[in-house]
This record gives sequence, structure tokens and C-alpha cells, in this order.
Amino acid sequence: MTLQHVIAVGATQSFRAALARSMEVETDEVGWVQSVIAAEEILVEQTDHTARVLVLSPEVKELDALGLAEFVGRTAPMTAIIAVQEKASNGFLPTAMRAGIRDVVDLTRGSDELREAVERAIQWTENVSTMRGQMAATPQHRGSIITVFATKGGVGKTFLTTNLAAALADISKQDTAAVDLDVDMGDVFTFFGREPTKRMADLISLGEGAEREAVFANGTKLAEHLWGFGGVPDPSAQQPGGEAVGKFLRLLRNNFPFVVVDASVDYTDLAWACFDLSDVICLVTQLDIVGVKHLSNALETLLAIGLPAEKFRLILNRADSRVGLDAQDVERVMKVRVDSKIPSSRLVPTCLNKGRPVVLEEPDSEVADSIRRMASRFISEPSADERELALAAPQGKWRLFKR
Repeated sequence: MTLQHVIAVGATQSFRAALARSMEVETDEVGWVQSVIAAEEILVEQTDHTARVLVLSPEVKELDALGLAEFVGRTAPMTAIIAVQEKASNGFLPTAMRAGIRDVVDLTRGSDELREAVERAIQWTENVSTMRGQMAATPQHRGSIITVFATKGGVGKTFLTTNLAAALADISKQDTAAVDLDVDMGDVFTFFGREPTKRMADLISLGEGAEREAVFANGTKLAEHLWGFGGVPDPSAQQPGGEAVGKFLRLLRNNFPFVVVDASVDYTDLAWACFDLSDVICLVTQLDIVGVKHLSNALETLLAIGLPAEKFRLILNRADSRVGLDAQDVERVMKVRVDSKIPSSRLVPTCLNKGRPVVLEEPDSEVADSIRRMASRFISEPSADERELALAAPQGKWRLFKR
């Protein structure tokens, strides 16, 4: 087992450091991912079915830990999970064990218990790695997930989601999914003159292993090659957990070459799941200094928790507005180059009222042209499978804990 195959799971790296101290190694000698969804992605993308030990920090919710255990049991049975809590498990231990979590560690008992639990997990993974069970097959091809995010409403987030999805479908002639995960105020279907008919809970319950026919049966055809997925607004409904949303998005990714997600404006588990799985994150803003500063802070936060800078694209909507601010000012505040500029146009509200995206209703307009050029760049970028091969690199040898 290589050193980075023991992985700390949690948004802050302080737990990674604590885990390294208990193992008596340097912090950078322990792997780290920011969330359960990111851990699942490692297992999805592996091609050699390597055994791993995932050590979940106390901030990982019990429901997400159990969901990860179910996922591991189905797709990576040689991976061991250790759940760490800051106090006694309070009844969680038997549930965790039934789910397949190998250990629940109480930090109040000191670091020795954590070190011993990791040692036992390493020994277990080394034993079972000699008897490779039947592994879940990794899809031959998987699509790209593009998440559209803004820190406030009214800047054109849903406008971009719908028009970008429509442009991708129209240009590529491949099935594309437009996903409305802004469960509180989502309007993706409205841009197509439609209303969702499914409950969000039913969509999420499809999980990750649903048949292709079931996936399309739960979608709504919005245009040629374009399918919509979103729930009927229900303020009383409980928001789905991040781990469950991750499974749903991976299901869509396995069935659609392009998945465009309208994410929540809040930092919810749902939004984090989108970020972790996204190949591209489009940050949308206008020429509004307050909004730009908020988005700049958001970008700093997302980079600080470990999301790679190359995922982000800065999209400036209504870029030609004369309000005493220009694209150069936005780039100076954001410290990021503006990737695409979308001009202002009365066609946007006009097409919304018609229930047709601008790129389909007015394909020769400047607005449509700017979005189509953006979509064309996404189509020409390397596929997820090609990126995976490019990122593959050998790792060093695992060293047992220092004494």
C-alpha cells in the first residue's frame, strides 16, 4: 500500500494533520480529500482497484458516512472506512458496523486508538487485496459535469444554465442533461415554458445504478437532444444530502455526454456535491462591485478547501452595461481572467416569456453567439476519460508508522 492510499476525508486539513500525528508521519505523507463525494470520485476513477483506507473526520455527517460505506461495498470492496468522532458514538457504532464501516474511533480516548484502528485497517486491506472480489465495472465512457454557480440571485445563473445546455445539445447533437438543483428557487424548466412533474426525492432515489431507460423516463424532454431533471417546488421537503446527490449526478454523467447543473446559491451539502464532481465550475457575475466581491470571496473559499483552480471559468453577464465598472475591474478584484462575456439584450426576457432559450429562438443574436462560442470550447476540451489518463502518475512506497 502506498502512503497516499490512507486518506483523510474532511473539509479542513487540520484533521489530516491530526491523523498524520497519530500515525507519526509528516502531514503531506497522508492523502486528503475535502468530502465524501471527492472520496467516492477517487474510487470511481481508479483503474487498478487499489485498496485504500478512508478516515472520515468528525465533521462528516453520519448519513453521508453510511452512504459512503454502501458505495464502497458495491464498487470498492477492498477499501476500509474508519469513522472518527469527537465523543462517544451514541448508538452509531452498531449501525456503522452493519453498513460496513470497519471502526468508529472516539477521539476523547486519545490518538493511540486512532493509530491502532488505521493499522488494523491497513492489515485488513492488505489481506483482502490478495483475493480480489468481483469489482463494479467502471463505465467505458463518462460525460462531463458543468456546474453554474453564483453567490446571489438575479445575475443570470439559470439563464446561463439553460442556454448553455441548449447550445451544447444543439451543437454536439448529443444527449445533454439540464439539472435544476436550486431546490428553493429553481426556474430551469420555466426557460423552456415547462414545469417539473417529478419529486426531487424520487429523482435522487434513482441512485447510481438505475437502468438507462429509467433515467430517461424520469427526465423531461425540453428540446432536441436535451433533457431536464428537476423537482416540483416543495418548501417543506427536506433537502437531499450531498452523498445522495453525488450518486444521482454520477448516474446522469454515465448516461449523458454533458450534464449542466444549476446549483444552489448557498453553500449546502448539495452545492458541495456539485463542486466535487464538476469538470468545470462557471462562476457568474455582473458589473456589480458588491456581487463581484462576494463571488471573489466564494472563489477564495473554494480554492482553500482544495478545488483546483483549473476547474473555474469566470462568466461576465451583461458585460456591456455602462455602470462605471468594466471587465478589467472584475478581473482585478477576482484575480481571474474573464472567460466569457455575454452582452445585454432585450431578447433575454422576451425569450423567457416565450418559453424558449435565446440560443434556440434567436440563434443569430450576439447573446446566442457568445454562449455558443462558450459551448464550443467545452465540446472541444478533453473528455473526462482523457483527463483521467493524463493525470495518472506513479506513487511512492508506503512506509509503516514511525515508532
